[in-house]
Amino acid sequence: MTCVPGMTLNCPFQNSYKLGNNEFMKNYKIQNKIIEAPVETEKIKKAYKWWSKGYFLFAPLEKTARTRGIELADIKPGDRVLEVAVGTGYSFLEILKRVNRNNTVCGIDLTPAMLGKTKRLITRKGYLNFDLREGNAKHLPFPDETFDILYNSFMLDLIPIAEFPAVLNEFRRVLKKDGRMVLVNMSKKENTPVLIEKLYNKVYNWNPYLWGGCRPVFMESFVKQTGFRNVSREVPKSIHQSEIVTAIK
Repeated sequence: MTCVPGMTLNCPFQNSYKLGNNEFMKNYKIQNKIIEAPVETEKIKKAYKWWSKGYFLFAPLEKTARTRGIELADIKPGDRVLEVAVGTGYSFLEILKRVNRNNTVCGIDLTPAMLGKTKRLITRKGYLNFDLREGNAKHLPFPDETFDILYNSFMLDLIPIAEFPAVLNEFRRVLKKDGRMVLVNMSKKENTPVLIEKLYNKVYNWNPYLWGGCRPVFMESFVKQTGFRNVSREVPKSIHQSEIVTAIK
């Protein structure tokens, strides 16, 4: 049995949740139009160790939003750039293409398997100017005001709502004055058909690991509350519904 039809990988979470599981149903909440995330950090690490093996099947669905996010980051050759949650490295590679070869690009991820994928991808392309570290977005291993640009994609849609402020404050801490932040998240349009929304919510409620723990989020108001300015939200045209939130420290 597999989590996703057509995939031959054995998912360690396929029996973690069962339809009608009363304990999980109690934890299923919606706040400010956002489903609360019941997924624990250690289980996210395990889930994405598994997902790293087949993530290439789903990465194309996110390409439009990621590419647009990189464009909005407006990276210059001399910019110090940090990507939080590098995943399998597609965005990290695009960032490297935009900076000078003597300029180190930094990246962190919670999952060693994802870091390994990223390192193999960028070294195959001939890049050596990188600093990849295992780390948690709530405790970034960098000094205050280090980076000109912080880019983060498809991570905040994984974590509990209560952790949004801590993560965003860390993002703000490591950015220089007037530094730019770009967030790309799984989201949805205001006019998403009710039937589709209900179906997604039911599937997430049944087993959030089928989506890698992701659910739609709306980050614009949280970013404003953290003290960022010039905050804007864009919803790119894509099969994979996403939002891009940009802001200046």
